[in-house]
Parts: sequence; C-alpha cells; structure tokens
Amino acid sequence: MKRNFIKQAQIVLMFAAISTAFMACNKNVLNKSDLNGIDPSIWNTESSATEFLNGTYDLVMPNWPSPGSIHNTSDELNNATASILNGTLTGVGNEITDIASANKQANDQYWWIYRCNLALQGINGGTMSDDVKAKLKGQFYFLRGYIYFNLIRIYGGVPLILKPQDPSQTDSLYTPRSKTSVCVKQICADMDSAAAMLPATWPLSTDGGRITRAVASAYKGKTLLYWASPQFNPNDIASRWQDAYNACKAAYTLAQTDGYALYPSTSGGLGNLWIDESANNKERMMWRTLDAVSVNPTHGTNNENITRPVSETTGGGGSNEPTWNLVQAFPMANGLPITDPNSGYDAELYWLNRDPRFNQTISYNGQIWNLSNKSNRHEWTYTGFLDDVSKASVTGFYCRKICNPTITASQAPLNSNTGGGSGMDWIELRFAEVLMNYAEAANGIGNLSECQGLLATLRAARGLTQGSYNYGLSVVTTRSAMFTFLLTEREIEFAMEGKRYWDLRRTRQFEKLSGTQRFGIKLAVNSPYLAGAKPANPVAGKTYMDVPDVTGARVCDTINVNNRTTYRKFFTPTFATIEPSTAPVINYPSTYYFYPLPQVLLTSNPSIQQTIGWPGGTFDPLQ
Repeated sequence: MKRNFIKQAQIVLMFAAISTAFMACNKNVLNKSDLNGIDPSIWNTESSATEFLNGTYDLVMPNWPSPGSIHNTSDELNNATASILNGTLTGVGNEITDIASANKQANDQYWWIYRCNLALQGINGGTMSDDVKAKLKGQFYFLRGYIYFNLIRIYGGVPLILKPQDPSQTDSLYTPRSKTSVCVKQICADMDSAAAMLPATWPLSTDGGRITRAVASAYKGKTLLYWASPQFNPNDIASRWQDAYNACKAAYTLAQTDGYALYPSTSGGLGNLWIDESANNKERMMWRTLDAVSVNPTHGTNNENITRPVSETTGGGGSNEPTWNLVQAFPMANGLPITDPNSGYDAELYWLNRDPRFNQTISYNGQIWNLSNKSNRHEWTYTGFLDDVSKASVTGFYCRKICNPTITASQAPLNSNTGGGSGMDWIELRFAEVLMNYAEAANGIGNLSECQGLLATLRAARGLTQGSYNYGLSVVTTRSAMFTFLLTEREIEFAMEGKRYWDLRRTRQFEKLSGTQRFGIKLAVNSPYLAGAKPANPVAGKTYMDVPDVTGARVCDTINVNNRTTYRKFFTPTFATIEPSTAPVINYPSTYYFYPLPQVLLTSNPSIQQTIGWPGGTFDPLQ
C-alpha cells in the first residue's frame, strides 16, 4: 500500500478551530484571518506543524481534472464546458470561481493562501530547530507561490496578500489587485525561497509527493515562461524570453542533477509511465498520491471508471474520449507530421507507423487492449458493438494512457465509503515538461538548434526513429514554425493530461479554433455483417459478428484491421462533428485569455477592479 502523507493529515486540526459564525459574518472574501483559531503551540513541534502542512497539501495539490470542466475544455476530448467553447460567459456572475465562491473554504484559494501565511509567520516564531523550520517553510513558500501562479494565469494580477490579516484592521482588508508583473516577481521569490530550503529528494515510502527543490525551480521557470508567452506578452518583449530561458535552463539542470529523467521507451514509455509509481520512475516530479484502499476512500480516483469502455466498468465510461483532431496531431514514427508528403501516412489505416505515443495514448477500433488482464482483448468502437452499445464512444476512440489494464471492471469504480478505483496518482509535473519549457524558452531567444536538440532527446526517449529527418525536426527551420511545432508536441506528449486548455490560452491559439469543430469517427458495419444482439428471428444471410458461436468465438475478434482488404470488407468510416446542433462551431473570444473576477469578490471589496474587456472592467492584466 502506498503511504500517503496527505491522507494522514488531521484536517480537523484546522477546521474545527474555525468558527462557522465568524465566516458567516465575514464580508470580505479575502479576509481569512482568525488569529485565535489556531493554538500557537503547534509551531513548536515538528509533528503538529507537519499535520497543518499536510492539511494544506490536501487542499492545494491538484487532482485528476474533471473531463470537460472549465479548465479542462479544449479540442482534444469529447467533454466540454459549453460556455467556454461557445463564448457565452457573461462576466456578471460567479462563473469562474477560483478566487472565491461564496466564502467556501474548501475551494477558496485565498483561504489556502491565508493558511500558508499563517504557517510562515507561526514557524518563524516557533521553537523548532532551524533545519526543521527551513524544511517546513520551503514547502509553504512553494504552495503559496503555486496558488498565486494558478490565479494569475486565470485572471492576471490579483490581490497580493503575504501575511495573515487582522480583521480588526478594516482598511487593510481592502487589498487592491497588484499588477501582474508584481505578482510574477513575488511568485519567483517564493519559488527561490522554496528551492533554497527544500531537499533534492524525499523518502518515497513515507514522503512521496512532497515538493523538492527541483520542482520549485521548475515552477519559477514555468511562471516566467507564461510571462514571456503571448497571453501576457503579445508584443514579444525579448527580455522576458531571456528571463524565462535562464530560469528554465537552471531548472532543467537542477532536475538532472537531482536524478530526474525521461521515462524510457524500453520500460513502456507513456503506456506505463502513469502506472509505474516505483522509485524507478524518475520522470514524476510533482504528484498527488492517491490510493485504492478503504482506509480513506476520499483519497482515491474514479478516473479509471469514467475513462474505460462501459463494458470494462460497472456502468461508467464515456469520458476522456480523444477527438479525431487529437488523433491527427500525432506524427509518424519518423517524426514527420501526417501532412508531410514524405511522412508515409496512410489516411485509411491511419494508426499504422505512427509515433509510438499514439498507440500508448489512443485506443482505436480493432486495437489489442488487454483490460482486466484479458488476453488478446480487442477494442471495438464500430457502430452498434454489442458490449458497449449502452454507452458507446462519442468520438470512436478511448484514452489508453491513463488506464491500468490490470484493474478489473469491478475494481474500476471508486466508492466514497469503501474505496476502490485504480489508486493512480495524479502527476502534475513531469520531467518532460521541464525539458519542453526549456526548449520553448530556447526558441524564444532564437536558439533554434538548442531547442531542436532538446526535442530530439525527448523524441528519442519516446521511441521515434531519427532517420533522415532528425526525428522530424529538420523540417522546422524558423522560430515561428518551431513555436507551432512545440504547441503540437505538447498536445501529443501531454494528451489527455489536462494541459491542452492551458497551452492554448498561454499561446493565444485558443481563439484560432473559432469557427472549427471537434470531430469523431463513425464506423458502419458492412453487409452481410451486423453488429449488436442476435434477434429471436435472425435475418437470413446475415452474420451477427458480436455474438459468440457454440465455441465461444466471435467474428469480430478474428478481424485483422491492419489488412486493408479485410478492413474494407467489414467497415466503412465517416467523420462527423461532435459539436451540438445548438452550437455547431467553436467560438472562443480573445477576452477569455483573462477571465472576469467573480461578483462575490467585487461586492465584498470596493478596492477591486474588474478586468478590462468585461462589464465595468478597468484593470489591465498585461501590466
């Protein structure tokens, strides 16, 4: 069983001391202060301070993103928040609630910031040894900087609060928004403080998932990469790219020094990276530890159950389905995009000779996918396939990467009372992202060859062939073309990992999807074959390909889809939009690169300005 320090958190230590009545009468959602609610003696012993820290981790550390939620909506999957893809946010309600949601502590990020500030102040005044203080403070510095990073990439500059507020000092509670540049500087300072105080590693068996110095360094680089990217830097200010380059290179070097590395293709590549939670997996850098045991069922994941085909669940399925748009993004094994005439792409048997990450990420019709440890199990997505007809794939594909084939259908769902689910950890930061951030920053300062070298390292580790085209990189010859290439490479490498939405916003490419659609593939079964159950009165001359014969064999499981003649004999593919008829195309306005602040914040704090581009907005997030 995985040991999870987050699960051990005695959250009652924090919440029981907070008066519900106090929170109910608090009129300013940025004010989270209750200086009498925590016994100051907890800062005198490592164990009690660590319990408080663990509870903060439990709140702050990211979890599996909900398919199609506000911050996980893009062109890569079937699920979507309609208001994001259709451009119907009004900005006059509480549609984006990352800062505050009616004073709810559990998802209010200023409550999390208050906890960090309280801890940093309390630890400084406590009697623990300096080395223990540094270890604890380093984690709180990171968590605070990480929260602010998540806020600025949504809103731009936000109120910057760096110490616990005293509710008796009313004027101090009305904190205005700081410029984004000021917030970026503070985030970098917090990450620097964290990196200076944190160890290179933690014992995996007892502290797996705690923040290391390389993770803090990586987030400094990531913050500066955002600041240099078109979302914040539409005028392409060169000095920002240089700052990002310096920080991302330093993070990459430190991560290598501390033992982080790409997960090798010889160990299964992306197909096994998420499953392997051992010390051998050096690519995992920042993750939330989850479990399938019944000790604490709230620390599990139901992602397995919602992602698999319904026949391999207990009624789940239907989520995280890759679109045809994502399928087309993968290059060939030689690294060339499918649009290149030298790529060797087969538009009919599109799955052949693709980048190895394709088969490790996408499950398509006829692929061998041994879920539930079934030998030689074929995945079928043609129309009417009997096993999954109750909840067929909308796109014609399933996500393979984030599923554990050893989990049975009965084990897949998470029960809030008894546990279950795959227990697969959520990996928020991989070494591959540190490498790609460094590569993008190198391209940003015009160092194309350095960028290509880093990407060649990544592609080699993923099993692509160098060939005559240097893993497909030799055809990318300009800074502009490389930025486009990098966005697609991130789409491939981090497919279905909740990154696509953020990358489209950061690079200001989301609005370029306006007028386009998400597509899926439909596979009709050709006569004389029929899909589905065999009726009481079978149609003469028809073969019911999903129904076992007297030996238990099914026709469908004899089909070799890699044979063109056989494939044509059984199936006729068509491509169809998965967009609803009420909103047939994507519409992403440019104002969505910085969302409106929620009304609950605007009404509680008269010093707060709304963002330009939204009703009454005067705050410029680019400053």
